[in-house]
Order: sequence, then C-alpha cells, then structure tokens
Amino acid sequence: MTIPDASGPLGPFGSTASPDRRAFPILRTHTIKHIPEMRVDPAIFEKRYAASCSMMHCNAKCCHGGVYADPAERDRILAHAELIRGHMEPHQEHDTAKWFDTEIVDDIDFPSGKAVGTQTNDRGCIFLRDNGYCVLQVAATAAGMGKFALKPFFCVAYPVVLTQHELTLHDDYTERPECCNSVKGGTLSLVDVCGEELEYMLGSKGWKELQELGRSKPA
Repeated sequence: MTIPDASGPLGPFGSTASPDRRAFPILRTHTIKHIPEMRVDPAIFEKRYAASCSMMHCNAKCCHGGVYADPAERDRILAHAELIRGHMEPHQEHDTAKWFDTEIVDDIDFPSGKAVGTQTNDRGCIFLRDNGYCVLQVAATAAGMGKFALKPFFCVAYPVVLTQHELTLHDDYTERPECCNSVKGGTLSLVDVCGEELEYMLGSKGWKELQELGRSKPA
C-alpha cells in the first residue's frame, strides 16, 4: 500500500513510528481496547512549546486532507446523515455516497483493523464548513450529543496519533507555525498543550498514567 504524504488525510498514515522503540515507556491503563500495551514516543514529553501555544489557534488547515476513520465511525456518521445535512452549508456535498472513499485499507491502529478516508474537495474535508468548523461537531453539539460524538477519532486526537500502536506526534505538526512550533527553551510539553485531546484518546486513567510517565522521565 502507498502511504499518503503529510498533506493527505489525518490518521496513522500521516506519521511514521520512531525507529528505536525498545526503551519506550508503556501505557497500560488507557481505554483503547485493541492496543493493550501502548508504546509512548519520548517526543510527547521532550519537545517543548512556547507558553502561548494552544489548540485554540487552530485554523482548520489540518482538515484540508480529510481523515481516516474506522468503518464503524463511517457508519455512525451515515446513520446521522439527516442531522448532519441539516447543518451543512448550501454548497457542501449533501449526497452521502460522496462523503467517504470506496476503498477500505488495512490498519492495525483502528479497532476493526480497517480504515476508510473521508472525501475532499477544493475547500478541504467534505465535512469542513467555510468558517473552519466541522459540520459533524456542529451537528452533534446542536443535538446535545457531545461535541465529539460524530467526529472520527483521529480528528479529535490531532496532532497526536497512533502509529503501529505507538502514541506519537503527527509528522506535519512541527510544520504548522500557525498552530505551534516546538521551540528551544519552551515551557510547555505536548502533554500540557494537548491535554483535552490526550484525555479523550486515553480516558481519564490513561491520561493520568501518561502524566505520571512524563513526571518520572529524567530531566
């Protein structure tokens, strides 16, 4: 299979696992059931960011290539098609047959071992509105479902990804100065910057274990 470059869909295919993972700490109390023991890339703790770094600076550029979703996530989205269409802008694609790729690929980092990409157009992901908001999040929030109820896992997780069962950073994250660049002498780690994303991925216990792993690393 040809691995898409960093301009393609979000998900494990946009990242590469670190070459030497033998000494990586292991996370065990997280809620991702298909990965019982998850390796943690030291870059999660070691890369430093400025105090002003925040995911609130997002300009949705990361959404332009679409995202890979588990087929179960695709099916959940399609089951709520009427709700989603009700929050789409007039120019957005309302035909559900054009929301997802037809090809399904193998990937061990998804619960089913399979992944499917969202379609894209000249504006970006098929679900991206002109104001940079995701229509899946807008629709779910309006329906009282919780803002992440319909979004694919790797949409919420970005810039954190799972690659070959390794918790790491998406390869293109350090190339997005409009969000955050790692800086020498920065006061924040990714654990500080992406707390909401990491807790969503790992659950509260896994998030606390990750924080403990970070505190136990030598300075």
